[in-house]
Amino acid sequence: MPAILLAIPCYRERERLPSFLPGLAETLAESGLPVMIRAVDDGSGEAERAWLAEYTEEQGRRFGNVEAAQLNPVNLGKGGAVYSAWDRPGAAEVLAFVDADGAVPPREVVRVLREAAGHPGEAVFAVRTGEAGTTVRRDLRRKVAGQVFRWIVRWHFRFPLPDTQCGCKAVPAAAFAAFRPQLTEMRFSFDIELGWHLLRGGTPIRCLPIDWTESPGSRLQPGSAFAMYRSVRRLRKRLGPWQP
Repeated sequence: MPAILLAIPCYRERERLPSFLPGLAETLAESGLPVMIRAVDDGSGEAERAWLAEYTEEQGRRFGNVEAAQLNPVNLGKGGAVYSAWDRPGAAEVLAFVDADGAVPPREVVRVLREAAGHPGEAVFAVRTGEAGTTVRRDLRRKVAGQVFRWIVRWHFRFPLPDTQCGCKAVPAAAFAAFRPQLTEMRFSFDIELGWHLLRGGTPIRCLPIDWTESPGSRLQPGSAFAMYRSVRRLRKRLGPWQP
């Protein structure tokens, strides 16, 4: 079974991470999957970096699958934090990430990683479609905003992906290494660029419907939607169609 590196990008997650990480570490340990968890501080400031370093050290003593935190000195954006961890994969053959807010329950993280481990050479994207008996809970305003953004992505890229933005994905390390120098989007739309390169390079993407519950404390601000729209347009202009 391939070794897996699971990155958790963190930007001032002192309030939310402790509610998620212990349960995640325990569930992954019980799964038998060879996963190492690495929290990545995304330039949160000296006090937050110190807290994360101490907290992950404590969790590492409690759970053998929690690595020491990776402490980035400057803010790179969520994508930049994820990629900075994936750039140091160790022996991992599968690279994954999950958001720190706990919106994706630990049992669903296990499902995504098990699917990736069982299909070498393929990527797995968790999707929030409510299909296959899954439940997606979010307030109406963000539900509508999410549907509009999905339509914008489909219009610009014609991806065979129903949801590019869910915060849990796994990709083959070899595929990532092949196109890593070409990745430039580190913030709002990094998932879209990641999917584009996977598809363009011929890596199949499995879409796995999961249970998902919106978490308080979202980083999205009222102006984020317009910024994301501009980011998608800029990506489409730069990348072109994903089909060869």
